[in-house]
Amino acid sequence: MKRKAITAVFTVLLLSAVFIQPTHANSAQRHWSGTDSTGALVKEKNCPLAADKELLTFDVREFPKNYYNSTEEFLAYTGKVTAEYTFRNPADYTVTATLVFPFGNLPHYGEYIYASPTDKYTAASDTGKYGVKVNGKPIEATVRHTLKDRGTPFSLNEDMAKLTDGYITDSFFRPDLPVWVLQYSVEGVNPENQAATAALVLREEPTKTRVLWEEKSGMATLKDGFRLSGWIKTGDTLTVYIFGEPPKDGIAWSLYENGACKKKIDGNITLKYSEQMTFRDFVFKEYDNDSGISESDWYNAQVAFLNSGSKNWMYGGIYTERSAFSLMRWYEYTLTLEPGQILTNTVTAPLYPAINAGYTPSIYTYTYLLSPAKTWAQFGELKIVVNTPYYMIENSQGGFSETEKGYELTLPGLPEKELTFTLSEAEHPKPPKLSIPFNPIFLLAGFAGFVLIGGGVIAVVLIIKRKKSRGKEQS
Repeated sequence: MKRKAITAVFTVLLLSAVFIQPTHANSAQRHWSGTDSTGALVKEKNCPLAADKELLTFDVREFPKNYYNSTEEFLAYTGKVTAEYTFRNPADYTVTATLVFPFGNLPHYGEYIYASPTDKYTAASDTGKYGVKVNGKPIEATVRHTLKDRGTPFSLNEDMAKLTDGYITDSFFRPDLPVWVLQYSVEGVNPENQAATAALVLREEPTKTRVLWEEKSGMATLKDGFRLSGWIKTGDTLTVYIFGEPPKDGIAWSLYENGACKKKIDGNITLKYSEQMTFRDFVFKEYDNDSGISESDWYNAQVAFLNSGSKNWMYGGIYTERSAFSLMRWYEYTLTLEPGQILTNTVTAPLYPAINAGYTPSIYTYTYLLSPAKTWAQFGELKIVVNTPYYMIENSQGGFSETEKGYELTLPGLPEKELTFTLSEAEHPKPPKLSIPFNPIFLLAGFAGFVLIGGGVIAVVLIIKRKKSRGKEQS
């Protein structure tokens, strides 16, 4: 019986381990997003131009770092992709087409780089590193910008629709729309209330009024309104923008003990400054003339950003995070082909993989979207070349052959899958190790499992023992 009891205890200990969840041994950041690439697209509908073949060359002589100390260091990175098209005009008339080549946002590891001399974060401008050629000669290409959430895949319909010439026409935002800027000061909040929260409630018609509070950190949809809230302390300045008509009841603040917005506390939020401007003034107050972004692209991106922050909320609230404002880059250029003419068009753009440092050594995954090329009237042979000293450990297409310079694959047409491939310094990188961390929550869960399962086992043992005792008495 003692042996059975001991066995039961060990069983309980093993079963209780189920309640402890394995995690990666290192909790530091291990993943950095890259940028998807895609090929040249034509803006005009029903364009007759045919792409007889495409040579797609990836030059990966080095891997990017997951952190850069300066923009100069980031711009020295050499990874690039070159798409060389052989275009033909099968029509009996001259065709002039406007082409766009999207090459994504700046990657996670290159968008905000800390500059110690200025103590500021800056965005590197890599759009001038490469460009467009026709028959081997450089041609003029305009760099365009559209709003694009980081890490989201390219969408032919959605992203092409954002590429608008001139100021976009919007149902609410327009250049002459009145905007009120209100600045408030926070006073009289007890410093012991470390989670002190200010809140305002909106009950507006969003077709007439929209409100943006830059310092907010939370939101809630109420039965009869929309609440914006944010942490505050004495001395803070709160800035509120009112677009369109002023709120019917003005801006009324309430102060609470914490973000739950249940218990009110003492303190004052006082209006210290107000100014009226136009929406155009608001849009361009942070515009940099040296950024390389056109005024119309900047304006249209701001409209799209504000609309994305208000489309899912009612009562006129705008919920945005300024850090979420990110722009996708495009090359835009024009080709003219006479009847029957054939020319070679080459586009080169930066190449940014996603980084997974959980492997030893790290792995780098490159994504190139092939499906948008289906929009061409005809598409012929596709040859993919990867020039690299590293190992290709996996890819989406299969059939790559090794060469002296790297890897090659030739396809008779566009494949069904998008192109992805992963490179590493090792042929067989080791995956992340799993470990059981010391976590009080998991420890308590394991103890609870021990009590529950152990109690059950002990009860069963006692019942069996009692039955055996009864059997002996009856005999």
